[in-house]
Amino acid sequence: MNISKTDLDWKNILVKKYLSYDLDELDVMVIFVSDNILIQEPKTLLTCDILGAYMKASREDVDQSLSKLISKKYINVVQNGTNIYSSLDDFKDRIFKDVIKDAVLKSKEGKDVDSVSSSLYSSLEELNGGMLSPIEKDTVTRWLQEGADEGMIKEACQKAMGKSGHISFKSADKFVLEMERSQGRKDIGVSTVNEETRKKEELRDLFNNADWTYHGDK
Repeated sequence: MNISKTDLDWKNILVKKYLSYDLDELDVMVIFVSDNILIQEPKTLLTCDILGAYMKASREDVDQSLSKLISKKYINVVQNGTNIYSSLDDFKDRIFKDVIKDAVLKSKEGKDVDSVSSSLYSSLEELNGGMLSPIEKDTVTRWLQEGADEGMIKEACQKAMGKSGHISFKSADKFVLEMERSQGRKDIGVSTVNEETRKKEELRDLFNNADWTYHGDK
C-alpha cells in the first residue's frame, strides 16, 4: 500500500503534535487561518493585519505569532521574480516526513542493539583510525535505537570522513537521518501514485487516528 502527503490530515496531526514543534494554541490558529487564506489566494504575503481580520486575538499577539512562525521557517516568505508571497508547503512537508519517521521508529521499537553494537564499534574505529569516544559510541547506539541498520551507519560514516581522516559524527548524523527517512518511505510504501479508494481510506485511518500526542522529550 502506498501513501502520499495528500492522504494525511496534517491539521489533525498538528493539533495532536503542536507542542513538539514548540507552538502554542495561537500559533496553531495562525497556521490554520494562513492556510485557508493561501488556499483562496496562493500568492498572498501574509501580514498581521490580513490575519487579524479573521481572528479575535490582538494585533500585537498575531504579529508576534507570525514573526515566530517565520523565524522557525514554519511559514516561508517566497520570492518568485517580482512576486513575494507566503507559503506553508515546507512545513507541511516536514509534518509528513516526521509522521513517516515516527511510524518507522514505532515499528522497530525494542530492537536489540547490544548484539550488533560491539562489531559495529570495531568497524567504525577501524574506519576512524582510532578509538571512538564515549560520546561517539552513544551516538552510534542512538542511531541503532532509532532504527538505523549497520550498513546504513557505515555508509553514513564513510560519507562523513573529514580531511583529517576521521569521521565527522555531526555530518554522519545528518546522513543517517536522510537515509532513515528514505528507508521509511520505502518501508511504508510512500508514493505519489494513486491507490484505489479502499486502500487510501485504510491508510488515512492508520495515520490520522494514530496517537501522535506529544508526550515530552524521549
